[in-house]
Amino acid sequence: MARATVGGIGLEYLLDGAGPRTAILLNGIAMTVAHWKPVADRLVAAGWRVLMHDMRGQTLSDKPEGTCSLELHARDLAGLMDSLGLEVAHVIGTSYGAEVALTFARDFPARCLSVASICGVSEYDAVLGAAVRAWKATALLDPRAFYRTILPWNYSAGYIAANAELLAKREDGVAALPRRWFEAFASLCDAFLAIDLTGDLGRIRCPCLALAATEDILKGPAYSRIIAAGVPGARYEEIAGSGHAAVLERPEAVANALLRFLPPSGEPVR
Repeated sequence: MARATVGGIGLEYLLDGAGPRTAILLNGIAMTVAHWKPVADRLVAAGWRVLMHDMRGQTLSDKPEGTCSLELHARDLAGLMDSLGLEVAHVIGTSYGAEVALTFARDFPARCLSVASICGVSEYDAVLGAAVRAWKATALLDPRAFYRTILPWNYSAGYIAANAELLAKREDGVAALPRRWFEAFASLCDAFLAIDLTGDLGRIRCPCLALAATEDILKGPAYSRIIAAGVPGARYEEIAGSGHAAVLERPEAVANALLRFLPPSGEPVR
């Protein structure tokens, strides 16, 4: 891990691999870089250079006071790329990171070679909005109640039943986080609740993958179909048998889908 200062904010990042092309993996709202490891390892093994970072407000990076936005995360990413000498990249995100990835593809088209949205949205309905507001409220009240609130939204029934011990350890980890983590999480929720991307999807002109999970009850396939319909030429795929946190439940399937979508790593960057 290393640290870069972008716009006065410290961003913790990891750059792995030495391929000629760079894939950027953007975290879900409560994720940190380590959650990407199984997917990143597959990409690196396939010849990709992979950049991951905790966005402002996330676990390892600075958590400044004040409002946040998807657009601000996109500008941070451009600044991080500048600091690392990366002119262009393939940008991949899951959930919150997918929405940042789509924003980046819209706002920095010359720097985004392709974009992949994993269980992302470009808008939200009353149920998703209520879920995120509940997450925000419980994050500010009680860490364990917060974790138990987000748990059924993020994982499939089969994964929850088969991983009780692992999920209990994750709850303990969340309960040990400092108060500032939860305050920053609440700000990230506010950034999500301001999303308004559907009308701008037609401005994204790079290749796009909209990847959904069949058992996702939070940001299900209907949302990915909106993205696929809105971005010209976009590809739609599904991961069977996974809940919303497909990067954790089905990392091999996620990596396989990305490798089918991405160009061969040995091709020169245009």
